[in-house]
Amino acid sequence: MTGANFLLESENIKFLVDCGLAQGRHNAEEDNWEKFAYSPSDIPLLIITHGHIDHIGRIPKLVKDGFRGKILSTEVTRAIAEPLLLDSMELLAHDAMKHGREELYNKEDIAKAMSLWEAVPYHEPRDIGGGFSVEFLDAGHILGSAMVRVARAGKVMVFTGDLGSRNSPLLAPHDKLGKVDYLLMESVYGDRTRTHDAEHVQQLKVSIEDIAKRGGTLLIPAFSTERTQDIIFEIRELMQKRQVPSMPVYIDSPLAQKITAAYLGYPHYFSKEIQARIAAGEHIFEFSELHFIEDADASRGISSPKGPKIIIAGSGMSNGGRVHGHEKNILPDKNSTLLIVGYQAAGSLGRRLLEGEKNVLIQGEKVRVAAKVEVIYGYSAHMDSAQLLEFVGEVADSVKQIFVVMGEPSASSFLVQRIRDYVGAKATAPTAKDVATIEL
Repeated sequence: MTGANFLLESENIKFLVDCGLAQGRHNAEEDNWEKFAYSPSDIPLLIITHGHIDHIGRIPKLVKDGFRGKILSTEVTRAIAEPLLLDSMELLAHDAMKHGREELYNKEDIAKAMSLWEAVPYHEPRDIGGGFSVEFLDAGHILGSAMVRVARAGKVMVFTGDLGSRNSPLLAPHDKLGKVDYLLMESVYGDRTRTHDAEHVQQLKVSIEDIAKRGGTLLIPAFSTERTQDIIFEIRELMQKRQVPSMPVYIDSPLAQKITAAYLGYPHYFSKEIQARIAAGEHIFEFSELHFIEDADASRGISSPKGPKIIIAGSGMSNGGRVHGHEKNILPDKNSTLLIVGYQAAGSLGRRLLEGEKNVLIQGEKVRVAAKVEVIYGYSAHMDSAQLLEFVGEVADSVKQIFVVMGEPSASSFLVQRIRDYVGAKATAPTAKDVATIEL
C-alpha cells in the first residue's frame, strides 16, 4: 500500500505520478532496492501529489538510475521534499549497512533531483505536450497536497494521491473535481469508518489531564509532516485557554522543526481562518511550554526531569528515529502513556503495540510494555470508508472506471465492493505492475 508509483503512457508521451518508498515491513522495504519497472531515462516528467516519503522517497534513486526529466509539485511540497529526503537517506543508509546493501542514494542524487524540480500553484493548468494538460487541485491531506487532474481532448483522469479527512485544524477541505472519466484513488481506510473524529481534541485533552494526574510521560509518535503541526497547534490552544494543566512539551525531531518552519513560509496554503490569524500577527506554532529538541544529547536528557511531560517524536509508526529511545524509557512505566495518532502499517512496531503486544524488541533490547497504549483515530489525515464513498459519489455521473489503490488488500477490496454496490460505478483494485488501458 506504500511506495506509490504510477506510469501513464500514450502514443506520444509518458509520465509518472509519485515515486515513493515502500514502508512498514522489512520484506516490503526490500522492494525499494529493486529496479524500476521502466527505464527512468525514458521518462520526461514526474508529477508529485504531496510530500510524504511513501510518495517521494524513491525520487533520488530514479535520478540515480537515469531520470533527467522535469519534476512538478506545489510550492510547499517542493519546500519540504529536500529535508524529508535527507532524513530518509540517513535511515536508508543505516538499513543498507545492516543488511549488506549498497546505499539507495546519496546527497548528490537528492541535489540533482531538487535541480529538476519546479513548483506549480493550485488551479493553474500546465501544458505537458502530446495534447495533455495537468492541474493541481487541493487534496486537503497535508499542506500543499494535491490531486493531479490530467486532461486531453475533453477527457479527464484524476490521481487523488492521499485524500484529507477534513479533521486538520490547519487545512481547507479538498477541492471538488467536476467531470471525471477515470479516477485512481487511495483506500488506506477503505474498510473502516471512524465514528469519533469530531471528538479527537477532547480525547487529547483527556490524555493530557490523565498524564498530569499520574505524573508520567505522554509519548506521541508522530509523522514530522502535518501530524506534528496539527498536534502542536491543538496542544497550544488547550494550554493557552487553560483547558489542560501546563507542562513541558518537547518536539524531539529536527525534521519536524524544519517542516514547521517551511510551513510558515507558505501561509496562503492554510485554511482561510488560519491565514487570517497569521496575518493578524499570531504565531500559531509558538507557546511558552513548547521546546524543540535538536541534538541527540538533549534528546536523551528529556527523560531526566521528574513530573508530567509530553514528548512528540518521530517516526509515526515507531519504525525508527528518536521515538525508539523514548519508548524504551516509557513503555515499562505504568504511569506513562503511548498515544498513537496515525495509521500503523501491518508489521510496524506501532501496529504491534496497538494490537496489544506486551514484550517488544527495540534497538536490540527486549522491552516490557506496562504503559497505557491509547489511540486517537481522529487525527488521521486520510478519508475513512464513508468519506471515500461520498467522494466517489461526487463524480458518479461521469466516471467510467475507478482504480482503487494505496491500501491494504482487504481495505481496497472492501471499498471496491462498496463503490459497485452503492455508486454503481466500475471499480477494480489493481496490484503492483498491473496494466490498464483507458481512452484518454
